[in-house]
Amino acid sequence: MATDRRRSLRIAIVEDDATSRVILEQMLQKGQVPLREVKCADSLAEAVALLNTGLFDVVLLDLNLPDSTGMNTLAEVVHRHPRLPVVVVTGEHDENMGLVAVAQGADEYLIKSDCSVHSLLKSIWYAIERKEAQRARDGLLQELKASNQELTDFAYVVSHDLKAPLRAIRTISDWLSVDYQDKLDEQGKENLLLLQNRVGRMQSLIDGVLQYSRVGRTEQSTEIIDLGQFVPEIVASLDAPEHISIQIANDLPTICANRIRITQVFQNLLGNAIKYMDKPQGTILVDCVHDEGYWQFSVSDNGPGIEERHFDQIFKLFQTLAPRENAESTGVGLTIVKKIIELYGGEIWVQSEVGKGSTFFFTLPQAASDVSHGRCAAATAGR
Repeated sequence: MATDRRRSLRIAIVEDDATSRVILEQMLQKGQVPLREVKCADSLAEAVALLNTGLFDVVLLDLNLPDSTGMNTLAEVVHRHPRLPVVVVTGEHDENMGLVAVAQGADEYLIKSDCSVHSLLKSIWYAIERKEAQRARDGLLQELKASNQELTDFAYVVSHDLKAPLRAIRTISDWLSVDYQDKLDEQGKENLLLLQNRVGRMQSLIDGVLQYSRVGRTEQSTEIIDLGQFVPEIVASLDAPEHISIQIANDLPTICANRIRITQVFQNLLGNAIKYMDKPQGTILVDCVHDEGYWQFSVSDNGPGIEERHFDQIFKLFQTLAPRENAESTGVGLTIVKKIIELYGGEIWVQSEVGKGSTFFFTLPQAASDVSHGRCAAATAGR
């Protein structure tokens, strides 16, 4: 939202030198600033009392006052009024001090001898607009935080409310399958099994939605992960059928990431390759190459393949290509993988040919997953 520069301003001038105060007031008049009120203070104590009396649009602040000097003056004003736009107007010819002042909360820094009507007005409006932008940003962040919390609470409530009746249905169906086994015909047993399978799928779907809702909204710690050791452990945990061979082509890198998230990525990609394998001798290959600042991973298989028109669809929530009766899929897994990869600043895509197999590629920026001096060099993802 644009700042209305026609509105009348209330300006506080904190300056102990009478001549400097007069010059600043004259500059404001020459610049035709729409003034509602200009108040002056010649010490920090007076400034604190003045700023506490009302809502000022901006303060013009000299750092060296009778009762305070340098950054202590700025620190006191910023501490007491963090949302107030501050333009430092000082006689100190020190560019480094200007950088320090801005770093400690000043919005602009002007040297008195270089100050002109134009530069003063420009600094005043910039300071006001900067603080308004910060307030807008802070407001949006608060709304986002509240929204995320509401989503988290909603996800857990829905999970509990949906899982409770599902557990009851599953329990009753188990009782029926045992107590009435000799009374049910083949069609009845088949229907009961179908019911149990659908209940299991619904539970998996709820779990998948919860996992998806957590990605990027909860803080996750990072650690050093040697994928050369870690990925074979994931392969072993998947317990692939004997007719499916899973190989790792090249030495995989050591990265800095969250272990649970990386597990989700490889479990989903490898699990899908196993689940949908339609060949009597299945082959799955995990590979990685370095490509211009990125680690490019790939998981390829000789399975059924995917039509090109479905390449984008498979990464969308609840989208699955296989008929439900052939493979139980929630349509959440690849969506979670995509969200995790993008969270780390990477990309994911697929290349496939129907009847010959598919290759899923994903990248991780080497800088964001670098390992330096035995510790993680990257910031925690998802904060």
